[in-house]
Amino acid sequence: MSNMFCVNMSGKKVPVYADTEKKKQIGIIYPREAFGYNRNWGGDDYFCNIVFRNSSGKLSGGFINDPPNNSIRDCADYPYGSVSIGGIKYKTFLMRKSRTVYTASGRKWGAVAANCKVACLTGLAGDSDVSLKGINYVQSSKGNWVRVAGDGDDYGFVDTGLSVGSSYNNIPFYGAW
Repeated sequence: MSNMFCVNMSGKKVPVYADTEKKKQIGIIYPREAFGYNRNWGGDDYFCNIVFRNSSGKLSGGFINDPPNNSIRDCADYPYGSVSIGGIKYKTFLMRKSRTVYTASGRKWGAVAANCKVACLTGLAGDSDVSLKGINYVQSSKGNWVRVAGDGDDYGFVDTGLSVGSSYNNIPFYGAW
């Protein structure tokens, strides 16, 4: 399983717990709020290990137990738009703020400018940091699409800005949720 960058599309507030036993609630994922889902942890989509922005505005780890329908939706299901590059259709997301882009191995590649887009095929998130979103292309400020490549891979990751915002109206990485 791959990690995913997700959005709560259930229309419900989803409690986040410190552990899988629901002993201590540490937060809430609100409708249309984004978060990272560490699917590599296991849990069979019943115990869901996530990274979210807590009420103090800090990234925090926690668990969604027995998630309601549509509460853990792949962000790629809600793209900002799409673009065809080299005959392949990619999903695009708007970057509301400039954010750092990394190669697949984690080396800094560059940045995507505010109000430009990134393009990807799936909701893939980083293995070691689920707030990083897998991407294939970055739109330059001139409108050209630039392939993110390096270290032998043809993809990279963009910092979604989850650490500065997670709701639909303030997250730097935005689709149509």
